[in-house]
Amino acid sequence: MKAIIKTDICPLYEKPSPSELTDETLHGMIVEKLSDGPYGFWRVRTHYNYEGYVIPGMLYYDEKLVTRWQKAHKWTVWSPYLDIKEKPSVRSGNLVSCPRGSLLEQLDTDEIIGDGYIEIGLPNGDTGFARRPCIAPQINSWSKTDEKDIRADLVKTAMLYLGVQYRWGGKTPLGIDCSGLTSIAYMLNGILIYRDADIRPGFGMKEIPFNDKQPGDLIFFKGHVAMYLGNNEFIHSTAYPAASGVAINSFDPASPIYREDLPKKVTKTGSVFV
Repeated sequence: MKAIIKTDICPLYEKPSPSELTDETLHGMIVEKLSDGPYGFWRVRTHYNYEGYVIPGMLYYDEKLVTRWQKAHKWTVWSPYLDIKEKPSVRSGNLVSCPRGSLLEQLDTDEIIGDGYIEIGLPNGDTGFARRPCIAPQINSWSKTDEKDIRADLVKTAMLYLGVQYRWGGKTPLGIDCSGLTSIAYMLNGILIYRDADIRPGFGMKEIPFNDKQPGDLIFFKGHVAMYLGNNEFIHSTAYPAASGVAINSFDPASPIYREDLPKKVTKTGSVFV
């Protein structure tokens, strides 16, 4: 059975309790129920093959709703956080609020009305209004022939999270961890990679020599991952005491943003463009 996330953020827990957060599933995403868990929790799998426990009350699991939603063309939310309004007015009440990466339905109309809004669909079949500059058509595919542009887009997307606080298991502008940052940057650009700080079979990421890295490639450390930006710099979400969360650091010892502890911890480098 499949279900749709109906809240802004649905925590994915390591255990069937409000325990360690392993991931955050976002509004409009579809998960697959694997089994009933203790204490009323469900064990589910995301569309990027990550598993954990969720609270069923945060899901729509009506089969007709799910089937309709699977077929619908989607918008992706790109603003840090977006209010979906009852009417196309900034003064209107909110139906739901969604973080970046959430999904909304594209309707037949693309007319911009009111205070710059467009009518959109919600997973339960209701409609609302979203600010048009805050959403873009969902990217579901990519091509290696567009490598230069995709690398630039990956870097640009990761940079949107600069300064966001570190949150273990987080994946939104409210808080994000290292693999949350890299995986959501790729997902927003139509590429699914493994959610944790590693390269795993079944995903497109392949190991490459460290010296072959280019912007958008990933650098893996022991228990950590970052995105390479070029010029010896990388962006990552870090719990390092001197950092605020998502930060840019350098491999260059002469740079003022050099992290002396990290170069010696590099374990591998990965790319989807090989």
